[in-house]
Amino acid sequence: MINKLLTLLHTPYPVLVKRWKAVVIPSFIVFIILFLLQPFGISMMESHKFWVLLGYGIVSSMALSVFVYMLPATFPRYYDEQHWTLGKELLGTLGACMLIAIGNWFYTAWWFGGNLLSWRGFLISVIWVGILAPFPIAFFLMWNRNLQLARNLKEATEMNFILSKKISLRKEKREAEAEEEDDVCCPVTEKPAHLVFSGGTKEMLEIPADALLYVEAEGNYVRIIYRVENKIQQRLLRATMKQAEEAVAACPFIVRCHRAFLVNVSTVVKVDGNSQGYRLRLDGCKDEVPVSRAYSKEVKTLIEGTLEG
Repeated sequence: MINKLLTLLHTPYPVLVKRWKAVVIPSFIVFIILFLLQPFGISMMESHKFWVLLGYGIVSSMALSVFVYMLPATFPRYYDEQHWTLGKELLGTLGACMLIAIGNWFYTAWWFGGNLLSWRGFLISVIWVGILAPFPIAFFLMWNRNLQLARNLKEATEMNFILSKKISLRKEKREAEAEEEDDVCCPVTEKPAHLVFSGGTKEMLEIPADALLYVEAEGNYVRIIYRVENKIQQRLLRATMKQAEEAVAACPFIVRCHRAFLVNVSTVVKVDGNSQGYRLRLDGCKDEVPVSRAYSKEVKTLIEGTLEG
């Protein structure tokens, strides 16, 4: 149970697409909810009610700005997009809520003349933040996820359009080459590059580079999926992903696309987008290969730029 929870917390989480909205929208929701509930004795006020509520919204926006702008600028490595996880997102959300509670405590004491040394006022502020926070948090998490999904679907559509043109060009090129070979008595064929996979044992696998579909890490092993005479084969070797990367280093069309996957980009026939990134469909292969956020730009560049031939 604990291992599953830790794994979940370490899963990649989409970073903010529009950071200013992460400040403005939750603060506006806080303002609306406070206007409806009117806690902290605001319901008994006869004047300045709007400005008091606006002050709570401003306090919330200032606290959120610390976590959306100030801390990422101060600690860029921690907030790096490629290493952002669900656990970091939850920790940041809890920190923002606590800072909002502290800000509201100070603001309430300043406006209503309360005692800042009173833990009762702080406790009330924490309770109210705990009651109100789930609404803007849930809204924003859904909004951010949908925004990421829309962006990835758009990019997947663009890549699929390019792929369709590349596949058509390849088909025409193969047909033209086949016609040329028919006109030559003894055609000279260029020997394709070969890949040699080996690990800590005497086992090894040698295949043509263009036959490889993808490589998947499985603990202390790697599973190599490749095509032989139009049939999908697989081989499990005791090796690391680093050793597998070294084996394909001479082939620029075979790249890392996930912490546990290498993929032959030249075999991609379709791209599916989701909120976490992309999933690649390969020629003649029923499996889909995931592309994580850290490698999405490189894979997208290869699909759009290096499949011209």
